[in-house]
Amino acid sequence: MKILRPLRSHSRCTESDRAEADPGGNGHMSRFSFAPAWVRTSSEKRAGVRGAAAVLGLMGATALTSPSHAQAPSLGTAGSFAVLAGSTVTNTGPTVINGNVGVSPGAAITGFPPGIVNGTIHAADAVALQAQIDDTNAYNVLAGRPITANLTGQDLGGKTLTAGVYGFNTSAQLTGTLTLDGQGNPNSVFIIKIGSTLTTASNSSIKLINGAQGGNVFFQVGSSATLGTTTSFTGDILALTSITLNTSAKIICGDALAQNGAVTLDNNTITTCTTTTASASSVLASSATGNQRAVANAIDTFVRNGGTLPPAFANLLSFLSPSQLQSAFTQLSGEVGTGPAQAGTQAMNSFLSLVTNPYAENRPFAPNRPVSPMMPVKATSVTPALNPDPRPWGVWAAAYGGQTNANGDALGVGSHDRSVSDVGFATGLDYRVTPYTVAGFALSGGATRYGLSEGLGSGRSDMFQAAIYSTTRVDAAYVSAAIAYGFHQFNTDRFVTVAGVDHLAADFDANDIGGRLEGGYRFAIPSVGWPGQSGLTPYAAVQVQAFRTPSYSETALSGSSVFALSYNARTITTTRTELGTWLDWSIPVDYGTRLTLLGRAAWAHDDWSAPNITAGFQALPGSIFVVTGAAPATDLALASAGVEIGFRNGFSLGARFDGEFAENSQKYSGLGWLRYTW
Repeated sequence: MKILRPLRSHSRCTESDRAEADPGGNGHMSRFSFAPAWVRTSSEKRAGVRGAAAVLGLMGATALTSPSHAQAPSLGTAGSFAVLAGSTVTNTGPTVINGNVGVSPGAAITGFPPGIVNGTIHAADAVALQAQIDDTNAYNVLAGRPITANLTGQDLGGKTLTAGVYGFNTSAQLTGTLTLDGQGNPNSVFIIKIGSTLTTASNSSIKLINGAQGGNVFFQVGSSATLGTTTSFTGDILALTSITLNTSAKIICGDALAQNGAVTLDNNTITTCTTTTASASSVLASSATGNQRAVANAIDTFVRNGGTLPPAFANLLSFLSPSQLQSAFTQLSGEVGTGPAQAGTQAMNSFLSLVTNPYAENRPFAPNRPVSPMMPVKATSVTPALNPDPRPWGVWAAAYGGQTNANGDALGVGSHDRSVSDVGFATGLDYRVTPYTVAGFALSGGATRYGLSEGLGSGRSDMFQAAIYSTTRVDAAYVSAAIAYGFHQFNTDRFVTVAGVDHLAADFDANDIGGRLEGGYRFAIPSVGWPGQSGLTPYAAVQVQAFRTPSYSETALSGSSVFALSYNARTITTTRTELGTWLDWSIPVDYGTRLTLLGRAAWAHDDWSAPNITAGFQALPGSIFVVTGAAPATDLALASAGVEIGFRNGFSLGARFDGEFAENSQKYSGLGWLRYTW
């Protein structure tokens, strides 16, 4: 961090200050974008930061950490020196230095007066020695930074550069105006590495726009630097050998730091910089989503509490534009952690519906006697109360599955489209414990899968479910109930490409407890010339679930774990109420064989506790934030169609297709079953 004294004699040097100090600096120069392609083609999608991945990945390996948000290399005590030389400092004319002047290991400083130093002169003392040590460290850090664009053989004049690390294999020339574009990020860092010499032509200048700050501009020069007459320069010059400022050249925000050689001045003005560090949240544009701001606030909290950002995080804030930063924060938010609760809840919904639905044909209720196609049939209730089926035992097997597609809120909370699928195989055994009541148990095994749009992550689970259920029928009324338990072994998977390619995964167990109570009454529909019997069954149901995930942490299967998250334990509760009606039509096909057609129309209301989860970066202790996924539907229209065929020998089989339709989601599911009663 730079030591600035006195503050009144130092320059902040933003683009507005630059314009005031050098109003004509760019009046006749042409301008074109020399930004790397990954900067010029930023977007709100994940692709917006893929191009930056290689850049930030290279930077992360050698970056110097800093307690500030920006990744500007620290000059240490050298930051308070406007002029620092290794051998001598020589001045001619009324030069004004706003900052300290020092030399080490040499001791000669001449020309003050007539030059003026608004600071302290240190000649071969301990302060100057330490400043040279810090200058050397900063020089080496800059020299070790991999470049993002090689400009060898090109003149810096007329170019517009965005934040990054630019390199020249040999010498560099500035003729005219170099524009540095912060792209709205005041933390933007510009590093220009030069293999040998830096030379500016007369009247050359550096212009800062869109929030760029002079304190974040660094020129690492492999030998010597020479500023031409009346040059208006911005940035810290760290030269291995010497630095010369010709007549009336000025550094309006920066330093002239020479390790081994001399600094030569001639009627110049040099002012050290004071740089304002912006928080991550303040850099984001007004279009940033809730999830993006949650990540930014978590980073800010870590820094505010005295934390030092790891290089990978600091590079994001220093080398990405606000729009690219938003895309990066979307990846970092770990929205995939909101998926397990949705997958587990959907699987439990399917299971509970299977064991409690009155027309799932998983309980041994049958007509009093076989129906002949030639016999007229009077519409009756679905269950004969006085003469129950003499076969009390029933065993059944069913396969079921479904998929839900839910729309995210891309512009609000920043959630993404989510798909959830479940598939299972269930089997059960039940027994008629009274003439009116059947009780049984069921076991199910299967899997769930879920994924987010834009490749933001996916997950799956292997599941086991168990339930006890019962149904009581008195005349045309029925009441069914079930209590179920589900166990899931989840693994999640996501790729973070903001600084290389990091493959992050997690494994954990989750538990689900649910229950459903359903009741209805069947009204027989009088036969009007069609065969068989039919009925209408209005029903109501209430269902509750509690799905719990433990606290768990991601690990890196490849790449770095610096962006890995830890998730807090979470219990999500869901309450569903249903109102609707079933329509059934049982048709005699052959003696002892019947065909039943089913249909349903209903309304359901789901009350969710919250579709979010609390997470934090493992590398940033205390960086807690809440990430929100696509909101599950609350009001849904339910529709079903099914068919079942029953045989005299006690076997029956059937299939049913279901749909759930809401404003922001659709679910399609189906099941097939086979049962035997004896």
